[in-house]
Amino acid sequence: MCERALRDRPGAYPATTVGPLRNAVVATCRALAPRVSLPTADAVDAVAARMLATPSLVVAGPVSSGKSTLVNALVGRRVAPTGAGECTGLTAHYVRGPADRLDVVLVDGSRRPLPLAAGGRVPAAVGDRLGVRPEDVDHLVVTLTSAALDDLTVIDTPGTGSARRPDGVAGGQHADAALVVLPSTAHPGDLDVLPGPAAHGPAGVVAVLGRADTVGPDDGHDLAVELGRRLGDRVGPVTPVIGLLAETAVTGALRTEDVGALRVLAGAEPAVLEVALLDAELFTTADLPVPVEARTRLLELLDLRGLALGLALLRADAAAGVGELCDALLAASGLATLVGRLQDEVRARADLHAATAGVRDLAALAEARTRAEARDGTGAGEGTRVADAAAALARRDAFTERALLAARARLWAGSLGLPVELLEEVDHLAAAAPPDVRMGRPGAGPVELAGHAARRAAWWRAYGTWGSPRRIADLAHVVHRTYVRLWRELTAGRAA
Repeated sequence: MCERALRDRPGAYPATTVGPLRNAVVATCRALAPRVSLPTADAVDAVAARMLATPSLVVAGPVSSGKSTLVNALVGRRVAPTGAGECTGLTAHYVRGPADRLDVVLVDGSRRPLPLAAGGRVPAAVGDRLGVRPEDVDHLVVTLTSAALDDLTVIDTPGTGSARRPDGVAGGQHADAALVVLPSTAHPGDLDVLPGPAAHGPAGVVAVLGRADTVGPDDGHDLAVELGRRLGDRVGPVTPVIGLLAETAVTGALRTEDVGALRVLAGAEPAVLEVALLDAELFTTADLPVPVEARTRLLELLDLRGLALGLALLRADAAAGVGELCDALLAASGLATLVGRLQDEVRARADLHAATAGVRDLAALAEARTRAEARDGTGAGEGTRVADAAAALARRDAFTERALLAARARLWAGSLGLPVELLEEVDHLAAAAPPDVRMGRPGAGPVELAGHAARRAAWWRAYGTWGSPRRIADLAHVVHRTYVRLWRELTAGRAA
């Protein structure tokens, strides 16, 4: 196994506890449930349960984009089916547990256990193995002992264009964030059929250029920058990742005999080896001092990019072993950069994303109950009670502060398209500084600052209602609430 890469791999998902915003939603739901009817209370309890659930990351992308290979790297195991063409026919939830197992969740909510296939892989034709129709299967739950899944559920979805791909994310409608794996040819319209961006927006999406070693001599870095510009504010920056190298480095797939075969290849005739490394078929048919079966396995683990990297390492250090090669593969794969983004842009704001979704669910429930009351003429007032609870949560200062920090991160990613002066205003407002600095009035007194806060609050409220796109309207609402809170603090200080 690649012990060193596994041991030193950056923690993808540091353990977190339920944050203050989710706790606030849970407390509100628990206070609300006894005041409504049993069906409404069940819906409210479901919202609270989602706040306490393990955060989830849904992975989406086109067929053959390298999505499932990257999922394997993220969960630390070679378990998702990979290969040419469509492999992920069903949505699969990868969760941490005491033993490896696979459960098939049917559309009626029942579960049926199914053995994992050889090598611990998710088997193909799950429905056939269980004796049920494929359309009767909702999703899979894959429990693994992998520490990479501590405090996170990874949801792998069928690729775009799959016959099995649902309209939403089966069993994962409430995912906290999305990882979108994109081909080099992606354009903005491609994002409309993916579950991630539409549900989460740039603050909750990390975009990846999959199979980056196949799109340019620099492992896709320049193309990733261009792809980010092309997609604009839909996803923010794009990170190039070589999923196969990451999977091989962190899952223990590389063995000592594989490195031995590479070492023999490193001593082969340079001219023959140089030609062989131009194409996979040439590599398996060239006159080289390693059996074809061993070369085929090396291609499956490393592809041509990994082969070149491994051979260069062994020429520089003939004593290098599995650990050293896994270190090099991991460094070249881009996985560490991706993990950093997941930490900084998703996990750091998981509390905000989940709690905001909870407030949105309560608001939707309130609307549904209000419509039902109007239709049935019951006048029970449950819709109003639920709506008031959701509105009270949204007005909390903590929600405003967290939302403003999330908006600031989106600004830094260049994903909102605001005029420069407004970008600077929001950037200053979100800074950890005294009110006079945050409002661009250093040294100003409370009276002047309170007046400025009131004027800017009114301006931003109007700005959000001038037919702006949803993303701008949402930001304007957050900035408006921030200025209102500052005004309250400043006027309260004067009254005291």
